[in-house]
Amino acid sequence: MPGQPQKSRVLSFRQGLFSGLAGFILTLSFPAIGASETLEEALISAYQNHAGLQAERARLRELDETYVQARAQGRMTSSIGGTASINASRTPALDIPLPGFDSFIDSGTTFSTPIAAEARFIQPIYQGGRVSALKSQAMAGIYAAREGLRAQETQILTDVATTYIDILRDEEAARIRRSNVQVLLRQKEAADSRFEVGAGTRTDMAQADARLAGAKVGLAQAEAELQVSRANFKRLTGHMPEALTSPPSFQLPASEKEAIELALANNPQILAALYSEEAGEAGIKAAKAAYKPTIALTGSLQAIRGQAGFPDRAETAMVGAQISVPLTTGGMNRSRIRAAESARTRLMFETRDTQAAIEAAIMQSWAGLQAAKSALDASEVQVAAAKLAFEGVELEREVGRRTALDVLNAEQELLEAQLTVLNSRSEVAKAGYRLLAITGGFDAYSLSLPTEYYQPEDNFDDVSTDDYLGIVEEILPDNWR
Repeated sequence: MPGQPQKSRVLSFRQGLFSGLAGFILTLSFPAIGASETLEEALISAYQNHAGLQAERARLRELDETYVQARAQGRMTSSIGGTASINASRTPALDIPLPGFDSFIDSGTTFSTPIAAEARFIQPIYQGGRVSALKSQAMAGIYAAREGLRAQETQILTDVATTYIDILRDEEAARIRRSNVQVLLRQKEAADSRFEVGAGTRTDMAQADARLAGAKVGLAQAEAELQVSRANFKRLTGHMPEALTSPPSFQLPASEKEAIELALANNPQILAALYSEEAGEAGIKAAKAAYKPTIALTGSLQAIRGQAGFPDRAETAMVGAQISVPLTTGGMNRSRIRAAESARTRLMFETRDTQAAIEAAIMQSWAGLQAAKSALDASEVQVAAAKLAFEGVELEREVGRRTALDVLNAEQELLEAQLTVLNSRSEVAKAGYRLLAITGGFDAYSLSLPTEYYQPEDNFDDVSTDDYLGIVEEILPDNWR
């Protein structure tokens, strides 16, 4: 591809590194019911239909034209034109008092309808490298925009995966709370029965009623949160979720150091900043080229018909060279060079800032992942202990060593432990997705999604295909243009 920046070598590194991801650091499972939809299907749906991605792809196609427009400044331009008119010329009489003559010239009006046609062309020969620099600048901008598209794609796919996990979490939370309502309902009925036979108190009944009402509130909140997650899923994928299955597993970096190295080499924001930096370098070259002379070959063909007098037709042809040497521009060129150099400096610091921000994000994500894993391990132990305690309290209540309130408290602790492990499990999954996204490994290509990938190169090739107008351009040295 013409004008490809050197840093594009990182793309091949990314492709070799992230193709065929498999084997996530921790297997996470959520129950699935009936006909199912996989995370892979959800990601493909968003990749194909998300309006934000479609808009970003269209914006990239706009930028492809900047290369064509820059290249056109070094190619031949031509035009044709013509004129048609009606001319009238009146000649007054000239009286001369000579014997035997009435007048020397009689008066009269002469009409003519001249028609002229002209063709002109200008072929730049030498522009001091300005066009070449503009083409490099355009290409660097296009590569930066492609990385911007990949960043947008990564963000959307990460949002889909996160929302997918949220739905699984919220569905399971609603199921747990629904089961809890059923348990408390049975406990209330048992309390009522014990009161009727004189083995219970009104306090037991009131406590059971209060816990049941609180459980119903929690169930309503859980169902509301589930609907919010389902709405987010529809916004991202274009359809409502249907019986989502357990998410697949992905390969994560083995260490924080490895994650940082991958991110610095492959994160789309960093790559976009590097390409923008290259565009700044090319901008300096384009500004400096304004000091150099320009040479162009010019020519014209002209034909006239119907002109007054004799002959009434004429043809002319002209071929020449046009040379322009800049002398003074009132400080314009110097100002443009300084502005370009300042822009390049700004872009360099922006690249450093982006790299530092990504490195910090990796460290935060890695810490968040480790914390989520530790919380998951602890919450699983908590669930096992709470379940054992609940069973023991129930048995002790049957022999009179525990009260109904003790049973309700133990049941509440088990519920909270179950919800905690559920939240911890989802946080581990989402932390892994975020970490993978920051390293640049959560776009459609890196995930090896089985779908037709959008290829931005195809549109660029379509609009920039060379034609016969570029023959002279290909002959001339690149540093002339």
